[in-house]
Amino acid sequence: MTIGGFIGKYAPLWRGHTPGHKGTLCARDVTEILDVFPGGLVEAAETRGAKLYGAEKLRFLTGGSSIGIKAAVLAAQPEVILTDCYRHRAVDEAALLARARLELIGGAEGADGLPVLTTAESVRRALKESGADCVVVQYPDYYGRAADLGGIAEEARSAGATLIVDSAHGAHFALRPDLFPPSAVTEADACNMSAHKTLGGLTQTAFLAARGELAGRVDGMLDALGTTSPNYVLLASLEACVDGADKLRARYDGLKKFSDTFRSRHKCLNGDDFTRIAVDCGEGNGKRAAYAFYRRGVAAEKYDDKYVVFILTPYDGEEGLGALAEAAECVLGRGI
Repeated sequence: MTIGGFIGKYAPLWRGHTPGHKGTLCARDVTEILDVFPGGLVEAAETRGAKLYGAEKLRFLTGGSSIGIKAAVLAAQPEVILTDCYRHRAVDEAALLARARLELIGGAEGADGLPVLTTAESVRRALKESGADCVVVQYPDYYGRAADLGGIAEEARSAGATLIVDSAHGAHFALRPDLFPPSAVTEADACNMSAHKTLGGLTQTAFLAARGELAGRVDGMLDALGTTSPNYVLLASLEACVDGADKLRARYDGLKKFSDTFRSRHKCLNGDDFTRIAVDCGEGNGKRAAYAFYRRGVAAEKYDDKYVVFILTPYDGEEGLGALAEAAECVLGRGI
């Protein structure tokens, strides 16, 4: 039995329990029912997830990747946190909760108009100057750029610092190590990965992988930050991401072919993740281009002053990708 299997078959004559909508809004939205919903279903699914990612411990999150970052930081009990200048706001919130001082790395802008990626050397220098006992880095970033995680991990280990990786946009890396940068799980003491960003999870679903002493403290922090009423539809969604991974792997070959063709026709950022297409529209043109795409039925993930960013996943069909290609010819081919 699986989580999805249980909630899919749950059909009593009357539900004398929460949630208050009694199944009318969503028949699969159930809670713990007496002793007939074995808690072991969740643990078993998490164990399968740990095997998929090669993690010592993996937990399902129904509060998004942000709660994973906060739980990992609190479990690390840091005094000083070293982090990227382009970090997610959850890192600042985690530092606030942990009452830790935040020290930023970098801040310079590169030739591509984006912040320069954190390097192993910049981490080494910053660790020496700040005395930080915890390093939190983003890998990959929103534009599909991947820092030298192996080098950063080596510097963190040499300094005796805990390494936490915000890999919200890298949940898919482990599925095809031949096509993507290494999964953050290989180097991090803890890392969060958003199943809803690049896999097939529902919004708010994510994974948190941890190892060593940190793994033993993470559960307590997740309990402190989370809810006692997790949504089992979301948990089933995470389970489906894990159990359906084999079916998704082969689809990345077709996505890469599409991405390569698209990049050959249009100017794009040279990133490390081919599923993240950041179209270079020229300075001052990002917003205008994003709205031009939208008027042609194609919605972007985000835009900035220069780039319009799209995310490809194994759930994209030929019709959707065709719409992107056609819209790009209209928006980019005619000039913005």
